[in-house]
Amino acid sequence: MIVEDEAVTRTALTVLLEHQGAIVISVGSIQEGIQALQSGFQPDLLVSNIRLPDGNGARVLEAIRQQDAEHKRQTPAIALTGEAIEMIRHDPESAGFEVYLPKPYDSEILLATIARLMS
Repeated sequence: MIVEDEAVTRTALTVLLEHQGAIVISVGSIQEGIQALQSGFQPDLLVSNIRLPDGNGARVLEAIRQQDAEHKRQTPAIALTGEAIEMIRHDPESAGFEVYLPKPYDSEILLATIARLMS
């Protein structure tokens, strides 16, 4: 699942991941992400921007963590943002994310990070 408000970035991420064989659900807001989860979607991975027009991307992760608890699983999560949020940069787990990657992102680093988290 991709949560990204910038349409160009959302499309580029979607194409990149689909080219690698992933099935991607991409949304442009926290509300859309939460709606997808409420409809029963269970992502295998979250890539989320932090600063979104309707709040902090960690809210989608919180909803995923609630879903994870019900299904006894742990969905890996990557914070992908252009904002220099020091807490997340230095301690991504404090916000629930396993990894913080800055924008502009490096495709090879992103794919390697995803591969590592999914293994």
